[in-house]
Amino acid sequence: MGRKTTSIALVLVFLSMASFSQKKDSVKVHLNHYTLTVGTGWTHYINNLEYGVDKIQKDFAGVSLKFFWEPEHRLSLGLETGYYRMFRVTNQYNADTAIRIDRNVVPLLLLVRMRIVDNVYLGAGMGLAMIFTKASGAGQEVNTSVLSLSNYELSASYIYPLTKHWLVGGEFKMFNFGKLDDWMYSVQALCAFRL
Repeated sequence: MGRKTTSIALVLVFLSMASFSQKKDSVKVHLNHYTLTVGTGWTHYINNLEYGVDKIQKDFAGVSLKFFWEPEHRLSLGLETGYYRMFRVTNQYNADTAIRIDRNVVPLLLLVRMRIVDNVYLGAGMGLAMIFTKASGAGQEVNTSVLSLSNYELSASYIYPLTKHWLVGGEFKMFNFGKLDDWMYSVQALCAFRL
């Protein structure tokens, strides 16, 4: 009698659990996203030169390209590259001789970005940078390049979603290039495409 009652009770429990179980959701939810971001804007070189301070041009336009992997949590991992002009120095020695020096940088950084609140992000990055210097004057031109290994970036950005795939925003970031102990900051407008 006890076995029969126990068996019936177990069957009723399993039937009740089966009747209240949820059906599978037919809507696919993607927890991972990939974002490609293009930015352009104003860059400013923080002058650490001792000579020729009055002859240096420090403000230019720069561009950046970023790729982010955004999993379901707040942290995102990415890569960044771009092209920035750090400074230009021009000096007229006499009527026949003018010297011009340009320094440009192409960073390749590994980034970590964290969403603080909706649409607001803080980020940091470190990696390599190719620094190109071009000096021209008196009918001659000298080009040099240096690989800087100890570089980092700090950034704050606001990215607003226009649609499911398109986002726009702005970003402020500071760079330090360790090889030359040079600093630069940038304010950029961003346009992003999210897959």
